[in-house]
Amino acid sequence: MRRIVAVLVTIVCTLVVTGEPAAAHAGGLTATDSRGRVVSVTPALPGLEVVAIEDGARLRLRNGTGGPVTIPGGATVAPGAEHTWADERATPDGRTVAAGRTVPWTITLDADGTPVTVDGVLIGEERPPAAPWWAAAALTGAALVLLARRLRRADLLLAAAGGVAALSSIVHVTGSTLAVESAPLAGTFLSAAGINLLAWPLIVGGAVAALRGRAAGILAVCGGAALTAVFVLPDVTSFHRAVLPFAGPADLERILVVLALGLGAGVAVAGAGVLRDLARRAEETV
Repeated sequence: MRRIVAVLVTIVCTLVVTGEPAAAHAGGLTATDSRGRVVSVTPALPGLEVVAIEDGARLRLRNGTGGPVTIPGGATVAPGAEHTWADERATPDGRTVAAGRTVPWTITLDADGTPVTVDGVLIGEERPPAAPWWAAAALTGAALVLLARRLRRADLLLAAAGGVAALSSIVHVTGSTLAVESAPLAGTFLSAAGINLLAWPLIVGGAVAALRGRAAGILAVCGGAALTAVFVLPDVTSFHRAVLPFAGPADLERILVVLALGLGAGVAVAGAGVLRDLARRAEETV
């Protein structure tokens, strides 16, 4: 039993010390307090289109004119081509814009010798109250730990909670992936999933083993749940920011983070006690 607990502790410590959760959401997008959009392109050249994508994080230029279009300090886009880039003059990333405020921005392009002015705005949005979301995550984890101490078959509880944490993580990663318009979906999903590609099978396989009464199954669930909690930790910025890189309601994203973090951490913490109880029962039946 001591060996099992030692392995569990080693897994959690390794995740905390060496785990490298993404510092941003899928595609390098981050949570912000404003949305960006293009207001006008002057003069309006036939075939030239500039739009803001990903809530203004990037701009996309489609060149349907007969000549090259040059972005100052950036690329030259050939006729018939398109280019997507993050421009510090237009992106809301790293900018503080108060709720209800509008901040204008301007970029001047060179369309085969013709200056073209792209005007846009950043529109500030109201931040959510962060405290209730933090409290929800903490209470979710604490409630799971307390409940696990009261149930005789707490192993089944942890297996179920780990499954919910994994499902929440999968939906979270999928929603973050679908918010990205500037990269291929498959590669973006794999990059966003990261270590979860190990965590999800660990939890599912461990839950199946736990249903068959194997203590090693709970060990796997706890390890996978710890991975899930550590990897989602950077996304607690969603508790503090208004505009989230997620293809769905912002509050849904926050709920998913609460479940992945709270249940993931709760399963990892409760795991040692549950494994101890399973070992004691096994010894009593011998």
